[in-house]
Amino acid sequence: MKKMILIADTGIDDAIALIYALKNPQIDLLAVVSGYGNIDREKSLRNVEYLLELANRKDIPVITGATRPLNGEGPIFFPDIHGVEGFGPILPPIPEERFARRTNFSRLFQIIKDNPNEVTIVNVGRCTSLAIAWLLSPEVMMDVKETFIMGGAFLVPGNVTEVAEANFYGDAQAAHFVCQTSPNLTVVPLNVTRKALITPDLVDFINARASSPIEKIIKPILDFYYEAYQQLEPGIAGTPQHDLAAVMAALDIPELYSYSKRVVRVQQGESFANGLSIADFRPGSMDCFGIGCDRIATELNENVFTSNEE
Repeated sequence: MKKMILIADTGIDDAIALIYALKNPQIDLLAVVSGYGNIDREKSLRNVEYLLELANRKDIPVITGATRPLNGEGPIFFPDIHGVEGFGPILPPIPEERFARRTNFSRLFQIIKDNPNEVTIVNVGRCTSLAIAWLLSPEVMMDVKETFIMGGAFLVPGNVTEVAEANFYGDAQAAHFVCQTSPNLTVVPLNVTRKALITPDLVDFINARASSPIEKIIKPILDFYYEAYQQLEPGIAGTPQHDLAAVMAALDIPELYSYSKRVVRVQQGESFANGLSIADFRPGSMDCFGIGCDRIATELNENVFTSNEE
């Protein structure tokens, strides 16, 4: 069983990833770190609390993450894709003000220290909170077994600019730092997550089997997400489950992914290429080794993804 800490910016695809982690018997979810990204940190925290309440899993700690990128600039949110509150048509009945001015990274560090070399971190939002954890306590973070991040776009267009994926674009400095610092790191980029589609028929199939409150919110939020994606990419067959794809990568499902190992760098600063993920995929390039060398998911088996999602 995977002992997992999920770091999220809890919009719609984060919610699906969290629901999957809660329902999968192979995952022991130790905590959720929730910060800014798709929405502000307070809404993100509120959304996690709401999902854990629906799942009757309020025993799982919710740790407050970052409020803005490392460079101090104000974050950019995406209400057209996730809704103003992050869950499309659903407004969780919990006041977001409850979560203002909190911080508890010490709780995160204690969980890691209590489970040395056993914790898998899956980061499906901006990399800011993960970078801060490394900056605050690198000796504790070295006790993390492995890390997976959803981010980047290699040799394909971005989804927030022509070249950049949203998580790397949202804090390019943090993304570069994590990719250069974190050992045993797997990057699950837009190349593969864009293919991790849940179609409306599959949503209806899941909804027909829904028997708990948390399962019953899947259809309304994914219906909203689908309509948003139809505006972005008319005719797309379903909604890309970027964050779910990263959680599933952490389970080492046979034949789900193909990987290459490369040094990953992220373009930073005020330029048209801010957030661009860079790795050497030229013909003849070889797998690398050591710190700063990351495993990159390069291909997704869509049939395996769908069968495991069901």
